[in-house]
Amino acid sequence: MNTQDRPRRVPGVGAAVGDAGGGAVDATDDLPNVAAAVAAGEAAPDPNITLVPTAIAVAEAPTLDPRLQKLVAIRRSGGTTAATASTVPGEVAVLARVSDVAAWEALSEVRPGVALPANQDSDGAIVTGRIPLARIEAVRRQPFVLSLKAAQDLRPALSASVPQARGDPASLGGGLSTRGGAGAVVGIIDYGCDFAHLNFRSANGSRIEAIWHQGGVNSPTAPFGYGALYERAAIEAALRQQTPYTTLGYGPARDSAGSQGTHGTHVMDIAAGSGGGSGVAGFAPEATIVFVDVSSDDIVWEGSGVVSTSFGDSVRLLEAVQFIFDRAGTRPCVVNISLGTNGGPHDGTTLVERGIDRLLGQAPNRAVVIAASNSYGDQIHASGRLAAGGSVDITWNRPPSTGWQDELEIWYGGADRIAIELLMPDGSSLGVVEPGQNGEAKDGGKVVLLVANRLNDPNNGDNVIGIFIDDSLPTGTWTIRLTGRTITDGGFHAWIERDDNSQASFLDHIDDEYTIGSISCGQLSFVVGSYDAHKPSTPLSWFSSAGPTRDGRQKPELSAPGHSVSAAHSRTKSGVILKSGTSMAAPAVTGALALLLAEAQARGIGLNPAEQHALLLGNLRAAPGAQGWHSRWGNGQLDVAAAMANVGRAPPAAAPAPAAPPAVATSAAAAPSRKRKRARVEESTPKRGRANNSK
Repeated sequence: MNTQDRPRRVPGVGAAVGDAGGGAVDATDDLPNVAAAVAAGEAAPDPNITLVPTAIAVAEAPTLDPRLQKLVAIRRSGGTTAATASTVPGEVAVLARVSDVAAWEALSEVRPGVALPANQDSDGAIVTGRIPLARIEAVRRQPFVLSLKAAQDLRPALSASVPQARGDPASLGGGLSTRGGAGAVVGIIDYGCDFAHLNFRSANGSRIEAIWHQGGVNSPTAPFGYGALYERAAIEAALRQQTPYTTLGYGPARDSAGSQGTHGTHVMDIAAGSGGGSGVAGFAPEATIVFVDVSSDDIVWEGSGVVSTSFGDSVRLLEAVQFIFDRAGTRPCVVNISLGTNGGPHDGTTLVERGIDRLLGQAPNRAVVIAASNSYGDQIHASGRLAAGGSVDITWNRPPSTGWQDELEIWYGGADRIAIELLMPDGSSLGVVEPGQNGEAKDGGKVVLLVANRLNDPNNGDNVIGIFIDDSLPTGTWTIRLTGRTITDGGFHAWIERDDNSQASFLDHIDDEYTIGSISCGQLSFVVGSYDAHKPSTPLSWFSSAGPTRDGRQKPELSAPGHSVSAAHSRTKSGVILKSGTSMAAPAVTGALALLLAEAQARGIGLNPAEQHALLLGNLRAAPGAQGWHSRWGNGQLDVAAAMANVGRAPPAAAPAPAAPPAVATSAAAAPSRKRKRARVEESTPKRGRANNSK
């Protein structure tokens, strides 16, 4: 997921909520730090906390993922969960892999959601659901439940872009069966849709077919039984009124001083804006739009800051993708996801990624495009290798917090066994957690630290250590000591989860490779890096994350303009605003694919994911200074016209070396303004204390 002082938001923190999505309300949930509490005469956290083995250390640790283990620990300490958009109090949204869908849906504990059947290449169906907190262990013990995951939350990471990527009408030329993506559906999964902006209007009303606001008041027609669904007729009726947002009951958050507009509106304009207000069209200006405003509700534990962010957003993400494809029916459809986090195995085996791959394999002419992330240089990834009996110390800087806990995951091979010891900033040890065990520390009955050393994740067979540290514990330099008990390979990868208000970072063993986002490692999706289309040299954006995946596959696949992109500003009828990030690069590819798939369908061609990759990646322009695949550029720069010219032609046996990009003589790009961080969107501004356009 990224700390370059780029606009991202942790939904629910401060003014960030105000433009996290539609209809959000500003709130401040910051917690006082320890020093302030002591100064006020309040009790400080117990400095003598120690990690102790928990009741679920041996018997259940191998079968529960670390986030579910954290839930169990909190429940056993008397904690619970608050209601979210898709759950009731004391309930958790989950992803699962099951061998028997009917048995899963028959469980009285389960409120079922998506069910993606197994196919010949898979080992079980992928399902979503909601289960009571008290029944997590019972559900996981069912013989047909092969994997059960508490889903992570997801965080949001033209005028020069379209011509430079050769997606404008002049570059595309004639001889095409379609124009502007007409007949295709562009799906946007993001925060905040300004349906009233003129760039999304048509002569007869709205180009937006539907908006599913997952955080809205439940309506009878809402998908999967939660949120509010607004159909085109209701949107157009609202547009005829003086107060369209009030009339519809939905709208982008109001701008406050210094607001940069909603992320989703900007992304939507790049992919499919018509230019009706701004005068500059996006890549697929004739496409139909379906928008899912993902719920930004966090699961908040009773008591302050015991656990971190939502367990439901990635469940809702998979349901959002399913909803968009269902709406599209047999029409060509491309879904854009400019969201992500840092954690996860980074090998494409998360149930969200596998679910997306399965949806993509169900019908031709559908695609999913994901932002690569903006974490390059953020020191959120560390790697190394352990010898048998040897130890490695990794130092981890935890800056003063803003009320959110820190999370870290360490993934290593399934044949290895690694013990972990945590040392506080004063050098004192909190104890050792052996492979297959848990350790937790409490302060006054509240769980403030959990270490879950889990063996053999059911989705990839690898091991994972999850560390969750409450913000009440001391900040400064912590040490993670890894000791090899049994070593076959010894390699490990560690990722610090995003906290875009106060990002922790590694101080050694830093590796800026493998920094693409947690959902950017699937087999069939397109993952997109960013470059600056304003400059003749089209340089790579300094923040654009690097591959490969942890299992060595080549992600990102390509790059597109994402630097200082001017697109629709929400709560204005025709205004635009500059934003930078891989969030802005991904929708360029989304729009380009809408053009390609609309043209293919008009010619009676159904392109499967492999054929789409061959068409788009076989017709790229060379990235400056790169030969072949590059860990940040991918295979080259987007070239829409070249790909469109080859629709219906057999792909080359091997993709030729891409042609050099043309120089684009434009004035220097305006530097991105300093903006409040907005968690989990892949959007970028420079780090505090650094020049606007240098690292």
